[in-house]
Amino acid sequence: ESLEEVKSLPGRMEFIDLPAGGKRNFKVVVDYAFLPQALKKVYETLKNDYQAKNLICVTGAAGGGRDKWKRPEMGKIAAEFCNEIILTNEDPYDENPLDIIKDVESGFSQIPNPKSQITNKFKIPNSKFKTILDRREAIREAIKLAQTGDTIIITGKGAEPYIMGPNNTKIPWDDRETARKELKNTAQ
Repeated sequence: ESLEEVKSLPGRMEFIDLPAGGKRNFKVVVDYAFLPQALKKVYETLKNDYQAKNLICVTGAAGGGRDKWKRPEMGKIAAEFCNEIILTNEDPYDENPLDIIKDVESGFSQIPNPKSQITNKFKIPNSKFKTILDRREAIREAIKLAQTGDTIIITGKGAEPYIMGPNNTKIPWDDRETARKELKNTAQ
């Protein structure tokens, strides 16, 4: 009975309300997905159940030497489902954030180009990508790109309150609040 009362969990498929009076009608979603199977499910759900016209993803991967195997998988899945990909900093710990992003980007090459006559040629089908290290700037760029019917999906952090940096430093952070502030700033 208690579960029937739960509307959603913070940072899990959490839809962020757009400011009133905006000229564009798109969706913004924050999800904690940090494993390939979870990321794929999030993208599939947005495409199928919510009929996202175009997916614009803001994504990255955690550092600290953990789970390096999943980084290319995350890139591959983003390339399969998203029309625009913005790779950004997530939780680098003591790793170079650009190295982490390059690992994620390496997954793009796992998507075959059906138009290519050469069997070893690969590209991101129907997708564009860019790297913006500053996570706030990455979210801002996604909002600028969004058109009516699009869905922005911000993954990896969910409701986590920090970005983890070198020597276990904690930078206060909240994807949900950042998205709300950037939506408000770009509504004018």
